[in-house]
Amino acid sequence: MIQAPSALAPIDRRVRATADQVLEITSPTSLALSPAEISQWRQDLEARLARLEQHPEQGLGFIEEQVRHCTLELQRKVVERAMQAKADAVDENCPSCQTPLIQKKRRVRKTIHSYCGSLQLLRTHGWCKHCEQWVFPADTALGLLDDSTASPLVQEMSALLVSKMPCEQAEPVCARVAGVAISRSTLAREAQRQGERAIEKRADPAHSPISIPAASIGLDQAPKGFTLVLQIDAWNIRERDHWGQTQIKRQRGQELKRWHWVYTATCFRLEQRCRKGKQRAVITERSYVATRQGVEAMIQQLHVEAMRRGLGRAERVLVIADGAVWIWNAVADRFSEAIQRLDLFHADSYLWAVANEMHGANTAAARQWVKPLLRQLRQDKVAQVILSLEELKSRLSQSAASAAQQTIDYYRSNQSRMQYVAAEKRGGEPVGSGAIESTCRQLQCRMKRCGQFWSTAGDEALLCLEVFWRNDRWDLLFPHVAITAAPGN
Repeated sequence: MIQAPSALAPIDRRVRATADQVLEITSPTSLALSPAEISQWRQDLEARLARLEQHPEQGLGFIEEQVRHCTLELQRKVVERAMQAKADAVDENCPSCQTPLIQKKRRVRKTIHSYCGSLQLLRTHGWCKHCEQWVFPADTALGLLDDSTASPLVQEMSALLVSKMPCEQAEPVCARVAGVAISRSTLAREAQRQGERAIEKRADPAHSPISIPAASIGLDQAPKGFTLVLQIDAWNIRERDHWGQTQIKRQRGQELKRWHWVYTATCFRLEQRCRKGKQRAVITERSYVATRQGVEAMIQQLHVEAMRRGLGRAERVLVIADGAVWIWNAVADRFSEAIQRLDLFHADSYLWAVANEMHGANTAAARQWVKPLLRQLRQDKVAQVILSLEELKSRLSQSAASAAQQTIDYYRSNQSRMQYVAAEKRGGEPVGSGAIESTCRQLQCRMKRCGQFWSTAGDEALLCLEVFWRNDRWDLLFPHVAITAAPGN
């Protein structure tokens, strides 16, 4: 009697092929999984899949979960043995100065928490006479931190998750999606460590390349003129640097400032801003800056990102902002030849404030009064608008006259930056700072949640992580991501 082939036969063939590949790869070295280990794993997997086949309500999701859980122990053994082999091969020299270590103590145990479970590492500990410190050369070679037991993949998980969501939410997400149980306190500590590493690398000129890959900016093509667009803004973050001292400081009459500025910027090439019909324009590639370290730090970091986007080859540099004086001062210092443009939305908002004071908010009369003035702004007739407001001011109420005067002052100080006809003639040039406004909003969605307070060290670390992620510089922190990014992996 011929037996019908099992539905698991194709899976079984793939399982056996995978097992043979593992044996083939590892057999020449001490990393080899024994035939007994492979056989035990195969039997466990087949048993799990056989039970799933008999269950009518368990589909592909159950198959994926069972295969993942079944394979973790096998991965843990391979990772642990490969890690130990690399540690054993490391020279017993100081990683910083390569001085041979003295007073060496071998086979010092350390437990590493990895994505596939706990790993046991034995390595050499010794004293460097030159650096005058105790070091573990193998830890440095493996990418382990002195004050942490997390593997590089767990370090990365913590950094990425906490930069996107609070630790309380990241903990169950990590357990469910990655299958790794990491406590919220560990997530917070690891994210802080990686953020501090990112700050160090950001400040190091060796890790601040002045150009990005040719495929991204067209360096493989003939040079052509282009416009580089810069947009700058700032938003408030709530900090509490004096925990437990609020009442004491208030009794002493000291002012407590909870809200502080985060200086933010973005830059992109105009050709990377695409619009289809009347839809909102989409920017395909751009760089980001966000820091709590002040205007000067922000403008320096923006200059680095602008260089990476081709500042040295740009035909024109266009800066769009909301009219804050500190922005124009910073731009004049670092981008002296840039064309400055006032965000049209902010220019319009001043006229709307006058209209609402005169005729009531969102009324038909307000819309009727403001419409011709808005049209004049778009036609670069700013002087005419200012004259109209001057003539009207004497007949207005006190509140409306005050709004009119604020508008007049604002337009006079920014009149040279209100050239919108030129943008329309060039075609495709933005007249608004929507790109940076949306960037600020996205960052605030993470940093300004209910009940959240930050310290300067904490918020700067997370902001730096987020900027590294958005600027495609994540590999500077975690070089192993290159394996995932490589074609065919």
